[in-house]
Amino acid sequence: MLKAIEIFQDVEEEDVEFLRELEKAGERYKWIPDDRLDDISDLPEQDIEYRLDRLNKFEIVERGVDKYSGYRILPPGYDLLALKNLVRRDVLKAFGRALGIGKEADTYEALTPKEDRVAVKFNRLGLSFKDLKKKRSYDPDKEWFDASKKSARKEFNGLKEVYPKVEVPEPIAFDRHTLVTGLIEGRELSEVEDIDLPEPVLDEILRNVRVAYNIGVIHGDLSEHNVIIKPNGETLIIDWPQWEETTHPESEKLLRRDVENILKFFRRKFGIERDIEETLGEIKGGD
Repeated sequence: MLKAIEIFQDVEEEDVEFLRELEKAGERYKWIPDDRLDDISDLPEQDIEYRLDRLNKFEIVERGVDKYSGYRILPPGYDLLALKNLVRRDVLKAFGRALGIGKEADTYEALTPKEDRVAVKFNRLGLSFKDLKKKRSYDPDKEWFDASKKSARKEFNGLKEVYPKVEVPEPIAFDRHTLVTGLIEGRELSEVEDIDLPEPVLDEILRNVRVAYNIGVIHGDLSEHNVIIKPNGETLIIDWPQWEETTHPESEKLLRRDVENILKFFRRKFGIERDIEETLGEIKGGD
């Protein structure tokens, strides 16, 4: 289970408030110096030490050793800050099972206050699973967090552009590096062993590409790995952090790559032949 979810109920509000103060100070320092702690918090020195000790025991803050001096927030600390904020905003109420653990993101099921099931995606750009499993003494530059925040914001904005005309997860909210969408149920197209009628599935994927293009959006990273086949057989296109507008200088290249990836998969897996130029023409030809 995600570390932030494990400790969610045990962390006190005072812990979270002090963690937010560390986060703000972390915008200026890679390692927050010990002699600056009094400047970033109004707490008495003994209370600062108490909060640091608690956060350290929860393994969401690390104290530097050897050549490093001071404190910094570990990845689970940022997860916790995002979850606390999403709960405070009445976006989330409870957390469930892992839906997928990947190289660049971990996705979990959750419930909203209205009991709707949703997906919560924690971006991990630049962090390996090995790094996240280590409790101490690894050195992930804060660039991973900045890149992951940018990715969550960009994907949310992309989903807002195309939903609901394109079959994508409903964009609900984002906070820091964390994105909340409608629940993603089904299997990756790449993992589906057989499809009774594959040609209509291909047509539906290309229809979604065409509708997105007409809106002015290109997925930018489309392949069999981010098309979901839902239990009812319908398709869902996920993972939109690399989307670009059709006015982007590389838009033609990105669209061609997206379409080629899908056509190659259906040719290899199901023996369906489609001409790339004709397909691109149909996509760019209008409704």
